[in-house]
Amino acid sequence: SCSDNTSVADCKCAPGWEGTHCDRKIDNCTTKPCDNNGVCRQLLLNYSCECLGDSYYGRHCELTSKKTVLLQTVSKSFAYVAIIAMTLVATFIITLDILKYCFGIDPASDELNKIQRQNQEKKPTPMIQRLVYANTPSPMVAKSISSDEKTSAKSS
Repeated sequence: SCSDNTSVADCKCAPGWEGTHCDRKIDNCTTKPCDNNGVCRQLLLNYSCECLGDSYYGRHCELTSKKTVLLQTVSKSFAYVAIIAMTLVATFIITLDILKYCFGIDPASDELNKIQRQNQEKKPTPMIQRLVYANTPSPMVAKSISSDEKTSAKSS
């Protein structure tokens, strides 16, 4: 219902409509009321949020499910354990390097020498072998065979 008292129309819009002539429908989803990538669905005079997946719930998808909280906690715990393990390994390697290069103490030298001795004991002593071929013609026979082949090639 509009009244045209002045040069500007003064309209009282029905619920869900707005504008100077009540020509625009109110879109409640323009303010993006849904959290955590929820999808806003326009309803008559209202809206609803559809939460994607099982991770979130609530009117605006603002609540996190217990399963998601548990998985996040477990993954953080594994990450902390992995970081601590990598730190310990790096500290161990740095300590060994400091012992070897700063103080001249090599904790692994005895074990390395033991392994090298075992490898040397396992290696067979090299032997020189002369191969003898069976059923080979003597050098004189080989020369006569090759000269016979040359003469037969010339005659043909």
